[in-house]
Amino acid sequence: MHPAYDSLIAPLMPLEGRLLTPDGSQDVAQRVDISFLHRSFCLAGLPLRKPKDPDSMFSRNDDRFALTINPARFMLPGGKVCDVGVPWGAKSRLLIVWAATEVKDPCRRSGDRWLEIGRIKEWLTSIGIKVYGDSLAATKDQLVRLAFSQFTMILKGQNADTLFKRDNLIEAGAFPEDDLALYADNRLDKVRWPRGIELSLKAYERFSNHAIPVPTARLAEIANSAMAIDIFVFLCYRLPLITPQEEELVTWRELIAQFGSNEAPSKFRDTFTVSIKNALQAYPEANVALTDEGLRLRYADPAALRRAFIAVPRRTEVPEIRRRRLTRRSERSGEERPAMAV
Repeated sequence: MHPAYDSLIAPLMPLEGRLLTPDGSQDVAQRVDISFLHRSFCLAGLPLRKPKDPDSMFSRNDDRFALTINPARFMLPGGKVCDVGVPWGAKSRLLIVWAATEVKDPCRRSGDRWLEIGRIKEWLTSIGIKVYGDSLAATKDQLVRLAFSQFTMILKGQNADTLFKRDNLIEAGAFPEDDLALYADNRLDKVRWPRGIELSLKAYERFSNHAIPVPTARLAEIANSAMAIDIFVFLCYRLPLITPQEEELVTWRELIAQFGSNEAPSKFRDTFTVSIKNALQAYPEANVALTDEGLRLRYADPAALRRAFIAVPRRTEVPEIRRRRLTRRSERSGEERPAMAV
């Protein structure tokens, strides 16, 4: 292994508590790089809206780093070619939150990366997503896109070496009968949910170790806005890490690097202003101020957010009979399982 590989590729592993974390030893340009690196597998790394070319890759880059999300093309048994575009929009983000929530289920056995799809409709309904008609078909489409897309990160090292890393969110799954053929024919209304999906080991570890709990009901306020979801997750993660009585400024340049989508700065400001108002409806406890300089962040007590849900203590392993009893008891009591933002 290249001796510089570990130190240089480590920043590509996202969500370790350092999203847009200003560091007095770094200048503004370096901080933009760091925020950009850590958003690679974050929700905010996905396109906000549908790409103009359905079969094109999605990419972001600066002088030292490039992130590319590649669509997939593969052949099915019988010779039919299936094209799958990159995931985008609010539904893809919510599906990632759902996957993280399933991983953090206290009844899940430690190390179990297989996710059953059975409860997903109930969860989607709880956050205001329609589970019928075009909305349901669009949600299934995003799950297929998440299943087959590949993420490639290229980093230009300090010694002029070029390093790369590839990753996937989902590494396996089971679709009913000929549903992938129906997907290939764009008959989304006929495509059913997969029977289950298996997360990649990296995704499972990321969700297990770095996911943060957010009240599921709050997601209903922003379920149809991709940028509002990105801002909400960022604030939930970042504000509790700020030192009380101190303030941090995220400049407009940094906001564009974190949340932008290649639009003009003036257009971004308009979109961000509307989106953060929506995000703050879901997180009214957030202590922030949008100014001409950027977004000013102040400490927010995480206990204020925790009061919005009842969290069940996690267990590393629960016997099978006990798991069934816990599941039935939870269903009878109607207790809300907190969603997990990643």
